[in-house]
Amino acid sequence: MTISLEGKSILIIGGARRIGRAIALECARSGAKVAFTFNTSHDEAQSTLAGLRQLVPTGQFAAYPLNVTDASAWLTLAEDVERDFGSLFGLVFCAAIFKRTPPTTLSVADFDEHIAVNLKGPFLGCHTFGERLEEGGSIVLFSDIYATRPLLNYIPYCTSKAGVEMLCKGFAKALAPRRVRVNCIAPGAILPVEGEENSVEELVARVPLRRLGGVEEVARTAVFLLGGSEFLTGIIIPLEGGQLLR
Repeated sequence: MTISLEGKSILIIGGARRIGRAIALECARSGAKVAFTFNTSHDEAQSTLAGLRQLVPTGQFAAYPLNVTDASAWLTLAEDVERDFGSLFGLVFCAAIFKRTPPTTLSVADFDEHIAVNLKGPFLGCHTFGERLEEGGSIVLFSDIYATRPLLNYIPYCTSKAGVEMLCKGFAKALAPRRVRVNCIAPGAILPVEGEENSVEELVARVPLRRLGGVEEVARTAVFLLGGSEFLTGIIIPLEGGQLLR
């Protein structure tokens, strides 16, 4: 099924690298005008912009710096994006941190950092843009299969992602009168943790389909939620190759 986002403006939070970059490219392939944010990944942001412009030379693309935990920065971003792109149709929030925090060394600072980036960030995104999106628009958030199956050494991360799932359902209900849909992707084994690429075999062993998911598969799922159905809202889509069957 070909999904068209022709002429629609999509904002991707954390779109400079990894899954965010793949989503930006897939949105551009679908005809969207793409804005995305980055925090410290300036070089990757420039690379992603170059990739977008090579893919669609006549397209409209832009990158904006953003600290997702700063409420005032979100208001500045909204003004800048609306000035450059007009009204937005879609928001995708895929920025996150994923840090190993064993219970024996877990600190309050570890917990606060994960909640600030992984939960407060999406809240601020929905709060800032929910009423600004075009009627009939779409928000895509990112959870994790471990939002409901906690990992011992990642308690703050899992807790933050569990909160994202409730955030999705809450804003789906709140924004439904404007026909703005809010849905969530819960990936499983897609990419190895940065710096732990030697863990691929271990990850694959946990997946009944015996492979990692591809970032392109995540991106196509995001585009489906943006423009493929106008009657889906408040759902969590596990994208995990059968991991939840184990």
